[in-house]
Amino acid sequence: MIDDLKSIAIFSAVVEHGSFRGAARALKLSPSVVSYHISTLEKKLDVALLYRSTRKLSLTPHGEKLHQVSEKMLTTVEHGLISITEQSDVLRGKLSISLPTALTHSIYAHTLADFCKNHPHLEINIIYSDVFENLIEKGIDLAIRAGNLPDSDLKSKRLGAIERKLVCTSHFLAQYVAPSHPRDLAHIPWIRLASLPAKRRLFHTKLGHMDVEFPYQVTANSVEGMTQLCKDGLGIATPPAYLVKDCLQTGALTELLPDWRVSPIPVFAIWPNNATKKSATMRLVAHLAKAIT
Repeated sequence: MIDDLKSIAIFSAVVEHGSFRGAARALKLSPSVVSYHISTLEKKLDVALLYRSTRKLSLTPHGEKLHQVSEKMLTTVEHGLISITEQSDVLRGKLSISLPTALTHSIYAHTLADFCKNHPHLEINIIYSDVFENLIEKGIDLAIRAGNLPDSDLKSKRLGAIERKLVCTSHFLAQYVAPSHPRDLAHIPWIRLASLPAKRRLFHTKLGHMDVEFPYQVTANSVEGMTQLCKDGLGIATPPAYLVKDCLQTGALTELLPDWRVSPIPVFAIWPNNATKKSATMRLVAHLAKAIT
């Protein structure tokens, strides 16, 4: 059982870092050891957990189920350890935090506000920016990042994912034949987000997934800007669900292909690897993980 738990933890690290090499670096193991644990786990369960290619890894349906289990398992263990060791000392000093502007109205920002309220003696500087600043150079203690992370020496923890909606205005849609399948979206203009390629992956519970490459005239460098341009009728967009919830309820925006789900965007907390366990940085990571996961 102990070996199984270790293998599951290593599997979770592989998923989080997107590669055997990235997980090995984070866990201070050799890639061969990581590969051994994944292979052993697959043999014991008698299922494939990962699709392997020369460029990337992706989860099989069995891998998706195990990943959900492993996330809950690791979160429970981490919360238990924190509850045992956490001290009630008053946090003082300064803390610098960076997060994307798209998360301004999200649960991540609300949870961060709760942390500020809980620690009134801690001076907190919050930087809203869509530029991925160098944490070490800029003196940032913790950043919340949306999207897959590049390999680095920074510590990280996955907090959750951003649900996205495929939307446009009804007036805009009236100019085209309403799509009945993702392939129809390739003939309708989109609003491109500068940080992402002109492609989206859509998922269906029965039909699997499909990648859609789309045409575009307008590119925006922020999620909120892209969302507003969509509301202004310039094209299809895939904003976070929380940014368009009210518009969908009032009919200002129309959801396209509701049986298909846009791939969610993973959200991570990242911080320098010299943060101590009882530091304000790690207390904030624990607070975010407990509130969101």
